[in-house]
Amino acid sequence: MNKIRPAICILAVLGLFAWRIALPAHADDDEQAITDVEHKLAQAASASEALKYYAAGDDVTLFDMSGPPREYSGAKAIRADLEKGFAGLKDLKVNFLELKVETDGNFGYARSVQHFTAKTADGKPVEVTFRQTDVLRKINGQWKIVHQHISVPIDMKTGKADMSSRM
Repeated sequence: MNKIRPAICILAVLGLFAWRIALPAHADDDEQAITDVEHKLAQAASASEALKYYAAGDDVTLFDMSGPPREYSGAKAIRADLEKGFAGLKDLKVNFLELKVETDGNFGYARSVQHFTAKTADGKPVEVTFRQTDVLRKINGQWKIVHQHISVPIDMKTGKADMSSRM
């Protein structure tokens, strides 16, 4: 019995050490999966395509910079907002100026600064640099957005949105 106890302790320590080494690799996989969601969402060409990356039902909220309203709760309201946005634009392109992702394996967030260009339905150019923060939850093995906040900085002197700020 005295010889077995040290062996069990050594095996337990080795098991914990192996688990601790494997943990960052798993976190890296989740961070990459969230990064992939962000890039695929930015490349979406329709509301239906974009909605693949949001939670279903009422478990999702979007604070959009367009509006009113400013808040869309539930997948149905978000679909309507996205359809309105996609209907009025063509040749959409998004470039990530900054993207930071963190996760604990169940919840994660992605915060980014993105530069967006497009053309209106009548061909006028649109260019906006905005901030986006997404909160994601792993649902049935897939990362889904449960909360999204999109905004632009405000010039405090004029009270107007700064649509071109890169900071």
